[in-house]
Amino acid sequence: MSNCNLQSKYALITGASRGIGKAIALELAKAGTNIMINYYGDDKEAADVKRQVESHGVQAETFHADVSDPSQVRDMFAAVDTLFGKLDILVNNAGIAQTVKVTEMTDEQWDRMIKIHLYGTFNTSREAACRMSAQKSGKIINVTSDLASQGAAELSHYAAAKGGITAFTKSLARELAPYVLVNAVAPGGTFTDIRSSLEEGQDKDDSRYILGRLAFPQEIARSVMFLASDDGNIYTGQVLGANGGSVMNG
Repeated sequence: MSNCNLQSKYALITGASRGIGKAIALELAKAGTNIMINYYGDDKEAADVKRQVESHGVQAETFHADVSDPSQVRDMFAAVDTLFGKLDILVNNAGIAQTVKVTEMTDEQWDRMIKIHLYGTFNTSREAACRMSAQKSGKIINVTSDLASQGAAELSHYAAAKGGITAFTKSLARELAPYVLVNAVAPGGTFTDIRSSLEEGQDKDDSRYILGRLAFPQEIARSVMFLASDDGNIYTGQVLGANGGSVMNG
């Protein structure tokens, strides 16, 4: 795959201080894309990703924001406008995970899961759609999950949020065509910190992946890279299943 068409592009990646988001930031930076690194966690982790991105000769900035908060998202996009002047690529990757039985799930646990994933994707996509529609170009790429189609015990709130993102992706793709392309990547189990949060859930069972292993973050990032590049220009409303074959067991 040729990535020269990502040279001098501008991307915002949510949840980019670790895991899959970090891998996406670094892969895009290698291809010449300037990166806005959104994060909600550790300042030092975000600063470290910024240094790694900049080592590839591109511009990088960090912005601390809770994507579930519309006002913080608006502030973040105002910073993108000021620093970059445009936005070519939005990757909605921010997320959390926890295992809890539905009979023991609190209102707060349900709400937080839905707000980070589904509200967060809506909040950032709404801002990006305004800008990308006006410039008649852009890519929005949402990170969902194989559990959106398969479900998982003790992860009903997570699977529901990801399923909502899948439906939102398809609807937004219809709404923003033909100039703005909206797609999703649905990873299976991946070696990230979120996997540790799911140790009591399905992702501890590697046997459900017919390749016999979990994915590495860089492998998920390359699916995002494909959709972000001109090589993915015929794709919209699609969900790429980077899942090691888990969907064939469901």
